[in-house]
Amino acid sequence: MDLIEATILVEGHQKWIDAVTGRYGARLRLLNSKGTRRRDEILELFEITVDRKLENRLLRYLRNSPDISELEITNSSHGRLVGIVRAKGVVMRCVADSDCFLVYASNGSGREIAWRVLGTKHSLRELMARLRRLRVDFRVSDISEVKRTRALTTRQEWLIRSAYENGYFDYPKRIRIGPLARMMDVAPPTLYESLRKTQKKLLEEHFRGGPPLGM
Repeated sequence: MDLIEATILVEGHQKWIDAVTGRYGARLRLLNSKGTRRRDEILELFEITVDRKLENRLLRYLRNSPDISELEITNSSHGRLVGIVRAKGVVMRCVADSDCFLVYASNGSGREIAWRVLGTKHSLRELMARLRRLRVDFRVSDISEVKRTRALTTRQEWLIRSAYENGYFDYPKRIRIGPLARMMDVAPPTLYESLRKTQKKLLEEHFRGGPPLGM
């Protein structure tokens, strides 16, 4: 079954995101999501980069926003906030309820949020139909077929990308395996073993077919 990655551009429909990217001019990335029992809410793993002068004001907004019922900041330093939020969100709920996988979501230079999703032709059509039924104004800016020769599975790519972007591979580490595992809702031993296997797979792919070491 062929997989397709598509970028769906949406403006609005999630008030706290609009405030973060508009009022505070911050850079936002949504790295993962998880459905909740409440149909109008979603758990989202986020990373926000904001002017350090506005960091405290942004934190106060997030903690007092009526659209956010739960907030946990797992890492905060130099204008970079990483955490988990439980909030209302039409678009994110549609993605979570579909058979598509959120690769990431981020804002550009304007007010639009780019939702990069992975799915089949059928699941992407269903997602877009769901958005239209909810009167979400969106446009597709990019769509491409994912080749079967990718070295990593979608989950492996998500795990190692999240670890990389949150500083797990930095020296010294910006985040340890425990906090990273909590952010990603994965048991620490499971995450550690998954990252180890993924790194081995990448190395095998890198050296496969190449000249022997020392040549």
